[in-house]
Amino acid sequence: MKKLILATGLALASPFASADLLALHAGAGYWQGEYSGQVGNPSISAEQLGLEESDNMYVYLAFEHFLPVLPNARVQHTRISSSQTSRIDQTFTLDNQTYFANEEVATDLDLTHTDLTLYYQIMDNWVTLNLGLTLRLFDGYIRAEGEAFTETVDIDQAIPMVYGQARFRLPFSGWSVGAQGNVLSFNDHSVTDVSANVGYTFRSAIDAGIELGYRQLSVEMDNGGAHADMDLKGPYAAVTLKF
Repeated sequence: MKKLILATGLALASPFASADLLALHAGAGYWQGEYSGQVGNPSISAEQLGLEESDNMYVYLAFEHFLPVLPNARVQHTRISSSQTSRIDQTFTLDNQTYFANEEVATDLDLTHTDLTLYYQIMDNWVTLNLGLTLRLFDGYIRAEGEAFTETVDIDQAIPMVYGQARFRLPFSGWSVGAQGNVLSFNDHSVTDVSANVGYTFRSAIDAGIELGYRQLSVEMDNGGAHADMDLKGPYAAVTLKF
């Protein structure tokens, strides 16, 4: 009996103790982002193109297990798109097509992507710390339709990123605070996607929760005349489930 009590105490005290042998996490959220930055070469600002706010959705699913050698897995899909029409007051070029000042331009910007993440759970107690790698699959485009012609540039790239997530659970309260990020900086590509949040979990057979936070996505890509340097940031709200 004493050995059992001692083993239990050591497991609870260890920062590497795992609360579950198997766990499935799922969630869905709404993210209201505000654009800033510029596109084209020579470029034009997002404000000039009428890109202001975007209502975006995301869903994710993560599987965690007790095997220390194999990584856990997480998949997240984020839908980001905005369509605006504006009369521009400066000239810009998108992939060798030039749009002139005082021209009415309809712009579609799509930064939709899917994240495939493998990670290890370094800590899982009052503090959770996950570290790993993400492969971000962009499946979007930039389209500008002027008075004379339309030009579309695909944003179709696979980008490896460093992944990290940290969460601190306030003991016996259901409340938690956390942060998450995917980061890459390599040659002409730079992607930073970070968020911070506060959440509450209703403990039951299936732990359901709500999460409120702030997310910022910064994307810099250079594909010849299709240079893009955009920021999208704003609050989000999500529901979460743990099985």
